[in-house]
Amino acid sequence: MASTHFDTFINAFAALDPRSRVLDGDEIVCPPNAEVDYESTPRNAVTFAWMGVDGVHYAILKVDGVVRDDSPVVQVSPMDSDDVTVLAGSFLEYLADGCEVSSEDMLGVIEAERAGEQQLVPFLRERFDGSRLLDEHRTDTLNTRFEHLIERKVA
Repeated sequence: MASTHFDTFINAFAALDPRSRVLDGDEIVCPPNAEVDYESTPRNAVTFAWMGVDGVHYAILKVDGVVRDDSPVVQVSPMDSDDVTVLAGSFLEYLADGCEVSSEDMLGVIEAERAGEQQLVPFLRERFDGSRLLDEHRTDTLNTRFEHLIERKVA
């Protein structure tokens, strides 16, 4: 099976010294963690980044038991009443929207990374701003569209 966009991202950060695995102020988790103890964290979530404040973390959702290119990305905020927010319908969309580039442009950077050009991390560090993903209208639309894929730990 070909690697996913998510795999390419994780591999790019895993190649770095652990102290430099940071993007937009968030610590990138290498390897990602499927076992997070917060009740808010969906059962099907694989955590890939931590904000470092109030337990806020970022995860990609497994769909049918696996991380796929069409797996949604969520922000988990355990201290908030709206504790899980869908940020993007896919990891490619998450990166593209966070960088304010088209999915096609982002895919080009990912393909260059896969070809050994090590462009992904510098590109993301220059352009990625996670606050772009938190527009309320945007997240309301995404939550409505993808909430059925969030597997809650508690009813």
